[in-house]
Amino acid sequence: MGKILAFLSSPRENGYTTQLVSRVLDGVKSAGGEIVIYNLNEDGIKGCQGCFYCRSHEKCAIKDHLYPMYDDIKSADGIVAGFPIYFGSVNGQAKQWLDRMYPMYALDFSPRFPGKKLVTVYAQANPDDARFIDAIETTNNFMKAYGWEVIE
Repeated sequence: MGKILAFLSSPRENGYTTQLVSRVLDGVKSAGGEIVIYNLNEDGIKGCQGCFYCRSHEKCAIKDHLYPMYDDIKSADGIVAGFPIYFGSVNGQAKQWLDRMYPMYALDFSPRFPGKKLVTVYAQANPDDARFIDAIETTNNFMKAYGWEVIE
């Protein structure tokens, strides 16, 4: 197993989302994979500025904690992303990250770094497992559009 990136959007360090992602990463570790973790709740992560720098470059113009992720994504074999569901959708940290993923599309909107394997993890407090399936499908569809394969 090669390089795996993990994106954690929960503000709770030991919350359910983080615990579930940790279980996935335990499997990566046992298979000898390299893991790089991005905590999307870190201070100083900025939202998309709509500058369109990424339309002609493979990364965002903002040089914050997420800046290295573009090179990491390019070289990664797989991605694990954990999202808590807040108020019927993924939380704000996840939405901000999704906005910053615009560089995943080339100028013609084709995927820049296709072929990645992706595992998504969602946690919600609602006891109805299907209650927020639309939020899950929408978020997964964003990443499928990057040319990534969602693994169940």
